[in-house]
Amino acid sequence: MTLAAPDYAIIASSVAVATVGAFGGFSGSLAFLLASVAGGFAGKTGWTLIADYIPATWGRAVAVLALGLVVFGMVRLVVRKLVAGLLAQPADAIFGFLTGAATGFALAGLAVTLLGPDHLAFFSAKSELMAYLPWP
Repeated sequence: MTLAAPDYAIIASSVAVATVGAFGGFSGSLAFLLASVAGGFAGKTGWTLIADYIPATWGRAVAVLALGLVVFGMVRLVVRKLVAGLLAQPADAIFGFLTGAATGFALAGLAVTLLGPDHLAFFSAKSELMAYLPWP
């Protein structure tokens, strides 16, 4: 198996987020993952809901960014507090590492899916790991 440049990018992002997950623990990794999903959903929903009230694109973008950050912060705080007391320290770090690795792989997949091979020459190399990522 020969790895290409995109494979190294996917591995590097997974290792970086997994290391942060090991130090933050399972509660921190899970809180970040769920808060990111909730903040993204709030931003996507808020964009269409406030279109009638704020017609300017830049004003709507600022309002949606603020909404997404508030939802992100609230969900992260609640999830972290709920999950923090469930696991002892060694298990918390191990599960945090695994959750961080999965989050890094998912973020790399999202970036590759959104950018696609047509937008960057970086993705022109044959990748072994790209077969596991969702393409639209």
